[in-house]
Amino acid sequence: MASSEVVKRAECGCCGMWEECTVGYIGWVQERFGGIWVCGLCEEAIKEVQARLGVDVEVALRIHAMFRETMNADPTISFARSIVQILKKIMSSSSSNVSQPELSPSR
Repeated sequence: MASSEVVKRAECGCCGMWEECTVGYIGWVQERFGGIWVCGLCEEAIKEVQARLGVDVEVALRIHAMFRETMNADPTISFARSIVQILKKIMSSSSSNVSQPELSPSR
């Protein structure tokens, strides 16, 4: 088995969540984010900051990291909120005319 195919646990440098990834993927992400491994959710948030503000990866990473620090949220709660936001975004961009259910939590 090639070393890039070996699976390891990686901890996100932004939110602290763990993911199992190949060594090759971990290296690719670290190259892209200045030596820091970030999870898929944080990577998407960083890309969104880049697109919204027109900044480079390093600046977007710092902005996202500062946001995460100010939120001081439990990663599990944050993960759940992120999934809800992603679902809302997908549903709002859907071209279907079907009525969409409300995703906000009930009381």
